[in-house]
Amino acid sequence: MSDDYTVRPAREEDLPAIAEFWRRSVLSTNVTYEKEDTEADLLVKLEQNFPSKWRVDVVEIGEALVGFLALEKDEAVLAQIFIDPGYQGRGIGLDLLRRAKSAFPDGFTLWTDERNTRARAFYEREGLTLDRLVKHPVASHYRAHCRWAPSNQRDH
Repeated sequence: MSDDYTVRPAREEDLPAIAEFWRRSVLSTNVTYEKEDTEADLLVKLEQNFPSKWRVDVVEIGEALVGFLALEKDEAVLAQIFIDPGYQGRGIGLDLLRRAKSAFPDGFTLWTDERNTRARAFYEREGLTLDRLVKHPVASHYRAHCRWAPSNQRDH
């Protein structure tokens, strides 16, 4: 990977920048929703969960924030992992996923949209398994509940 980046704990002042690239990342999946989360909606979600529920780490290249990882430590859940579309495919997401595995050595779960084939392929390639598909509680699409356990781990 050619980019030098730093992963550090998020600060409250990072939240607007996280919401901005989070929204771009969601749009880059080409998965549409009945009710799209706006950047403002994502900022509210961040403010509601950080730092009380989520431990958030950000990826910084120079002065720009380009990725984040949110871990729900009490529940062993990888709550969010997003990389700005302009920085995808450079190993940053893999690094963040490995950090989640280190943070949860006994395993963790995550949810992703069932239609997000790129994310699902990434998770499967990295040793996560599909646990079940569940209809979204208020929308018409399905969510994939995935699980990582140390016994799933392959050598990378």
